[in-house]
Amino acid sequence: MDIRPCARLFAVIAAAGCLGLFVTPATAAGGGISGLVEGPARPVGAGNARAYVALDDDGTPATIGVRLDAAALDELPGGVLPTTDEYVLDLPEQAKATPFDHVTLDWNSHGHNPEHGFDVPHFDVHFYLLDRATVATIDPFVPGYVQAATTLPDPRYVPAGYAPGGDPLMSTVPRMGLHWVDTAESGHHLTETVLYGTWNGRQAFVEPMMSRDWLASRPLLHEQLPQPDAYQRTGLYPTTYAVWWDEADQTYTIELGGLTMREAS
Repeated sequence: MDIRPCARLFAVIAAAGCLGLFVTPATAAGGGISGLVEGPARPVGAGNARAYVALDDDGTPATIGVRLDAAALDELPGGVLPTTDEYVLDLPEQAKATPFDHVTLDWNSHGHNPEHGFDVPHFDVHFYLLDRATVATIDPFVPGYVQAATTLPDPRYVPAGYAPGGDPLMSTVPRMGLHWVDTAESGHHLTETVLYGTWNGRQAFVEPMMSRDWLASRPLLHEQLPQPDAYQRTGLYPTTYAVWWDEADQTYTIELGGLTMREAS
């Protein structure tokens, strides 16, 4: 894929060259990280996945993320036809200081949306700002669906350079929402990217997406997360995005870090 600015490449190379001093992006971004609080494990593939919150020395959430055992990439569901398997990951109580309600790890055995290069086996990691009951109402058979699906938020609530992945009515995904893609990345072959989601004019989720092959390559990525100009809820929002392999723990981590207080406006 990657047609993102060369600055990312240099940042990744520089980080890789400093591995002797590098612990994890969470430690580097958060300063004094005092503890990792994990939610319950959920079986995925031949392993497990769990959501977590890392706290700073004052007990304030500094990062939020998902950790997968190495075996979680093996024995994943598959078949001749495309499938999507959703694994709901409960967040620890400490996540209530953030706007995030829960996380889903979605395994897409054949991918989807070939026009955006997403037609390869990949994971979606939805960090939902909406609660589960609201997500369940994103259903074409629920009254008011058409109006809600076509109601877009004020542009200031979506990062600059992002646009709906298609016609809002036709492209809204049931029990997810409307996916907004980084227009600078159109036409790529997926390795990894970050999408944003909306529903009924509301900020719905932040979604790192990555191919299974890219994740299995044990990458080291840490970059700034695109930011909207305004927020609909007060809370600690992420400013960075990282993916890495922890050799000691034998885990893959997908993390939203640099949690910073934002006021609703």
